[in-house]
Amino acid sequence: MDSKTQKQISVGAVLSYMVIIVQLVSGLVYTPIVLNTLGKSQYGIYSLCTSFMGYLTIMNGGANAAYIRFYVQTKVKDPDRISSLNGVFLKIFSILALIALAGGWLIGAYSPAIFGSKISPAEYDTVRRCFDVLAVNAAVQIMNCIFSSLVIANERFIFSKTVNILVAILNPVLTAPFLFAGYSCVVIIVIHLITMTLTLLINILYSFHFLKVRFVMKDGDPALLRDIAQFAGFIVLQSIMDQVNWQIDKFILARTHGTDEISLYSVGSTFNKYYITFSTALSNVFIAQVNKLQASGNKQKLNQLFIRSSRIFAYLIWLVMSAYIIFGEQFVICWAGKEYAASYAIGLMLMLPVTASLTMGLAQDIARAMNKHQLQIVINFGICIINMIVSIPLAIRWGAVGSAFGTFAAEICMCLIFEPLYYKKVLGLDIKELFFQICRILPGLIAPVICGVLLVYFDMLRASYLSIAAFGALYVVIYGVSMWMLAFDDIEKALAKGFIMKFIPRGRKG
Repeated sequence: MDSKTQKQISVGAVLSYMVIIVQLVSGLVYTPIVLNTLGKSQYGIYSLCTSFMGYLTIMNGGANAAYIRFYVQTKVKDPDRISSLNGVFLKIFSILALIALAGGWLIGAYSPAIFGSKISPAEYDTVRRCFDVLAVNAAVQIMNCIFSSLVIANERFIFSKTVNILVAILNPVLTAPFLFAGYSCVVIIVIHLITMTLTLLINILYSFHFLKVRFVMKDGDPALLRDIAQFAGFIVLQSIMDQVNWQIDKFILARTHGTDEISLYSVGSTFNKYYITFSTALSNVFIAQVNKLQASGNKQKLNQLFIRSSRIFAYLIWLVMSAYIIFGEQFVICWAGKEYAASYAIGLMLMLPVTASLTMGLAQDIARAMNKHQLQIVINFGICIINMIVSIPLAIRWGAVGSAFGTFAAEICMCLIFEPLYYKKVLGLDIKELFFQICRILPGLIAPVICGVLLVYFDMLRASYLSIAAFGALYVVIYGVSMWMLAFDDIEKALAKGFIMKFIPRGRKG
């Protein structure tokens, strides 16, 4: 790996977490503003409509992953075909954008038939306006995908993450004044459309000016289109599965309870969204590297990268998960209000099972690079259907908490039983060695767990930002020191020292 690529990856990884920090900080300030200015009904409508945004862009994920894979491997094996490949994918994304546009407008037009009678006629007026804007937003997002994927495939992570930081700042800053002025939830979606359009224009300019991208529009190569369809089709199924897992509960609650329960569930699922975003941010900078190693046939280095990355992911993921268990309940009450106290349990049920899957975060990208993701997605999709069936009676009986428990049970089966077996048997990854390496980290959890137990047992936490920040800072220090002394190996200590030294100014010589 050359120094330029190494710099892009290391700085890109730092910027990835800067994006998340900006999102978290803005969420701390912005979400209570949204909750207080919109109220439960409007916030429930906003959450319901934006959750369906994923259905409008459901095929986007498959095409995106396919584009990065085919682009990187074509660049390694046959760089002269890049322009033709770009032309093929431009056609594909354009068609997907038109489908999303039409789909959004249709969902808005027939929303009463889709979401049922628990939503009032006045609320449906807002729902229709939301989907009118969301349809356009989805189309713009899909068109942006091809250019943002080009940036990632060329490993220009610094530019990509910088754009993401700007967007993360702009959205709440532009939206908040309109919310204080009394506008409905539609204004949030309009602002998102404006920033997404700006992102598209920036990525287009960067791709043509700096990456010198060319699109050669030729008749589609049947063999290439077949390979793309086979690869992307199963990732689309994966996207459907993700939507079923994380968004179907809102649809069920819309049919069975109405917007108040959707609002309660949405606050809990917000923590799960941030958790997944935080955990997957670092793995994104390795996607191109994974595809290069697979294209070169270097299975040993691929396995080493998987195990090393999983250990690093574990340190970060376990810190977030353990902190949520200890501080989450008081934070939810302080942040959203006592009426949202049940959202803590909802967030916990959604987050706990995926911890194992997120620790092995690079495995899914390896499966896609090997083109061996199909069976995994089919089985996962079956589990998601079971999740939907189980969640319906649970939601009817216990509302948002019941529907979250249905998802919890399905994710336990998927993340703790099926995925490790699949990665070992089908991908040939050394899960036994990974398990051994993860067990070596466990002693580092002893001191943090004791700290958490003492805080809860002696009832030291209060529902105030000062209390949470003070004890939270103490917990992070204890966690870091404990992991350094009892879990980090020599390579990880060297990486940590090198990372810290980048932020310590060096004195001038002479």
